Amino acid sequence: MNKFSYSKQKGLQALLLGLLLMMTSCSDFLDIKPYGKAIPKTTEEYQALVMEMLSGIDGNSVGGYGANELFMNNSSAINFEDYCDNVESSLAQSSNLTYYISSMLGTSTAYSYYEHLYKVIGRCNIILDNYEDGRDSEKGQQLIATCYALRGLAYYQLLRMYCEPAGTSQDQLGMPLVTDFDMEAKPNRSSYEATFKQIESDFKTALDKNIKDKAYMFTPIVVKGLLARLYFWTGHFKEAKQYADEVVAAYPLIQGEEYKKMITAEDGLQGNMLVRSDRTPSSSNMFKYLNTSIQRCPLSARYVKLFAEKDSDIRYKLFFNKRRLNTKCIFTGLRSAEFALISMESAYHLGDKEGALRMLNDFRAHRISSYTAYTMATLPAVDANEYIKTDCTGAALTPLMQAILNERRKELYLEGDRFF
Repeated sequence: MNKFSYSKQKGLQALLLGLLLMMTSCSDFLDIKPYGKAIPKTTEEYQALVMEMLSGIDGNSVGGYGANELFMNNSSAINFEDYCDNVESSLAQSSNLTYYISSMLGTSTAYSYYEHLYKVIGRCNIILDNYEDGRDSEKGQQLIATCYALRGLAYYQLLRMYCEPAGTSQDQLGMPLVTDFDMEAKPNRSSYEATFKQIESDFKTALDKNIKDKAYMFTPIVVKGLLARLYFWTGHFKEAKQYADEVVAAYPLIQGEEYKKMITAEDGLQGNMLVRSDRTPSSSNMFKYLNTSIQRCPLSARYVKLFAEKDSDIRYKLFFNKRRLNTKCIFTGLRSAEFALISMESAYHLGDKEGALRMLNDFRAHRISSYTAYTMATLPAVDANEYIKTDCTGAALTPLMQAILNERRKELYLEGDRFF
C-alpha cells in the first residue's frame, strides 16, 4: 500500500471526482440499455460479448467496452509513472510528456476511466440479468463467473481512482452501484463500505463458480490475487495476507535468468505472471513505441539510489541504463512479486515484524546476488529526505516499513503502482 502521498492522493482524488461531476452526469455512463441492438439470446452470442471484453484486456480489441483499462494498460502505466517521483519530469526533453497530475485534470483523461469502467459494468449487468437459455450449463456458468469478476474489477478500479483512501473518515463515500439491467437507474454514490462489499461479493461469487478454462482469464488463483489487492487497499490485512500467500504458493518467486526473461518480455505471459494487460498490444501501445516517450526524461536520483547494491541487484541494469533512462518493459496485470510484497507489509501491520523481516530478506535474496540478510539492528535508518513520511495507517515510518516500501517501489516501477 505504497501510496505516493496519502494526503496528496486524498486531495487529488477529490479533484478528480469534482472535475468528473462538473463535466458530465454520472447517469450518462450508467445508461446500460443497448439502444438499437437486440438483447442476445444464445450462449454463443453472450460468449462473444464476454470474449470481446477479455480481448480488450489482452489489447487486441479496439472495442472491448473499456475493458482495456480494467488492469490499466501500457499507456496508463506511463502516465501514472509521470505523475509520481520515480522520474525527473522537470528534465523532460519534450513538451508532450505529462509532467504532473494537473496535466490530467481538465482533460477527457480525468473521466475516461469512469466512463469506460461503467461501460464494462453495464455490459456485465446486461449479461447477468438476461442470459437464461444455457445459463446453467458448464459453459454458461463460466461466462457468468467471468462477468462477476469483470464487474468486481471495474468497481475496484473505480474505488481506487475516484474515492478517498480507506480510513480517511467515518462517512466515506463510495461509487454509484448499479447491479441490475435498469435503463432508468440513476443511483447516488453509495458508502465506501457498500462499494467494498459489492466488489468482495462479485469476486467471491466468481471464485465459488471456479472458472477452469484459462480462456476466461479469471481462474481461481487470479481471483484470489484480486481479492488480495482489494483487502490490501481497504486495510483488511489479515485477509490480504491470506490470499497473497496462496498466490505466492502457486506462483513462487523466481530469480536469475528466469527473472530476467520475464522482465524483458515485451508482451505475452512469462515467469510468474498470472495476467497481463496488453499481452498482445496494438502497434501504438507496444513497448518499443512507448519507450521513446518514457526515455524523454531520466529516472530520479532518489529512485536510483535505492539500488544500494548496484550491479549485485539484477534490477539495476534491467530497469535503466547509465544515463538513468528506462530500459524496463512496461507491465500491467498480476505477477507473484506483488503478492509477496503485500504479504510482508500485511504481516507488519498485523504485528508480525519478525515475519515481515523474514519475508523481506527472502524477497531481496531473489534479486540480489551474495545477499546479506538484514537484521532489525542493520536495517537502514529512515531517510528524512524522502517524500513519504508515514505508512498507510498514518503511523510514522520505521526502518523496517521503509525497507518494505522501498522494495515495493523498486520492484513495481513502471507497473502502475506508485501513483496509488
